[in-house]
Parts: sequence; structure tokens; C-alpha cells
Amino acid sequence: MKKLTWWFRIVGVIYILLGIGFIPALNAARLPLMIPNFDAPIGGAAYRAILDYTFMFGLEMMVVGGFLLYASRAPQRNLNLVWLIVWLELVRGIFDDMYMIWRGYNPVFMLGFTALHLIIIGSGILFVRGVEKKEVRNKMAG
Repeated sequence: MKKLTWWFRIVGVIYILLGIGFIPALNAARLPLMIPNFDAPIGGAAYRAILDYTFMFGLEMMVVGGFLLYASRAPQRNLNLVWLIVWLELVRGIFDDMYMIWRGYNPVFMLGFTALHLIIIGSGILFVRGVEKKEVRNKMAG
């Protein structure tokens, strides 16, 4: 159970930190790294729109991170939240990273995030399965 508790905490903090990175004032500095050859004029409508849109994504990440931290208090009651994160990491993470690589974004940068997604997915599945197996053993013994 301790491993799952720490999974909730670590992934929650990762989500919060990633979300903070999308605060427009911070995100503007890293925009050229995320979108190479972005040709919208600084301060223009397209530039502001991308910052505003990604800010919404960042807010979502911070909310999910907060829920993960809260769930760490009773991980055995929040196993569905682990499965939600696993599926989000697969679809919004890995599938999107592959799409971005296909669209021409920096593969090294995107594969770094793919590795993070795989670690979150793999450890989440491993730890939640361990808790589920323990619960089955306890039911059979009791």
C-alpha cells in the first residue's frame, strides 16, 4: 500500500509542476522549445491564443494533481483514479506524443515525455495490481 500511496503523491506533484509550467508568463519563455518555428508575432492573436489554450490544459493538470495528492490519503479507496490516470497517460500522453512526432515536432523532446508516460503507466498498473491481489488474498483468508 505504501508504494501506491507514494505513486499518488509523486504523480500528483508531477502533474502540478507540469501544470504550473503552463501559466502564461512561464509558458511564454518555453514556447519556442515546445513549438519550433512558431511564426506568430509575439503578442499577436495566435500567440495569445496558444498561451491561453495551453493555460487551460495546465489548470486541468493542476486539478488532477491535487486530486491525486488527496487520494494518497486512502489509496485503496481510489483505485479507479489510478486507472483513469493510466488511460489518460496512454491516450493524452503516448498516443498524442506519437501524433506530435508524426506532425514533425522534436522527437527527442517528445520521446522524453513518452518515457515519463510509460513510467507512470507501468508503475501505476504494477502497484494497483499488487493492492488488488492483496485484497483478494485477504478475502479468501477471511
